[in-house]
Amino acid sequence: MDILNEKQKPWKAIKEIYFEAFPKSERKPFFILRHSVKKEKVQLLTSMENGVLQGFIAAIPYKDMVMVDYLAVSSKIRSQGTGSKILQEVCRRFPYKKIVLLIEKPDECAENKEQRIARRKFYFRNGFTSSDIYITGHSGNMEILNFGGRVSPKEYMDLQQYALGKLMFRMSGIRLAV
Repeated sequence: MDILNEKQKPWKAIKEIYFEAFPKSERKPFFILRHSVKKEKVQLLTSMENGVLQGFIAAIPYKDMVMVDYLAVSSKIRSQGTGSKILQEVCRRFPYKKIVLLIEKPDECAENKEQRIARRKFYFRNGFTSSDIYITGHSGNMEILNFGGRVSPKEYMDLQQYALGKLMFRMSGIRLAV
C-alpha cells in the first residue's frame, strides 16, 4: 500500500469516497475542496493499493497547527487499519505541529450514537485527546480533538477562519459552544 501519495489525485474515486463517508451537512461543495488543493491551501494525500484509492486525508497547515479537514476510507475496506495508517502518517509528517480535527459531539439521543462513539474511540486509539472545546454551526455540535499539544479556543477559531476564508467562516455559523 502506498500511504499518502501527494501526487496521485484520482478525483473521481476521491469524490465517491467523500460522498459515501460524510453526511451532506459536513461536506463542503466538492469544487471548493478541489480548488483549495489547487491553490495549495489544502494538502490532499491519497492511500493507493494496486492503483485503487483506499482512502484520503485533506490537511490544512496553519501556523503551528494542522487541521485534518477530512479523513475517509473506502467503505469496502473500513476497519482494516487503513484509517489508522493514514492518520499516523500525517502525525509523522507534522511532528512539531498540533494536529486538530472535529468529530460529532457524543450525544446519547443521536441516531448514530454508536457510530459517534466508535469514531471517538478510533481517534483516541490513535493518540488524539479531547481539547474540551466544543463548537456549533450548520454542521451540528462538534468536539475538537488534538494530537501533539492542546489548542486554545482562539487558536482553533483562527484556524477555522483561515481554513474556510472569512466569508465562508461567517456563513458557516461556527461559534464556540457554551
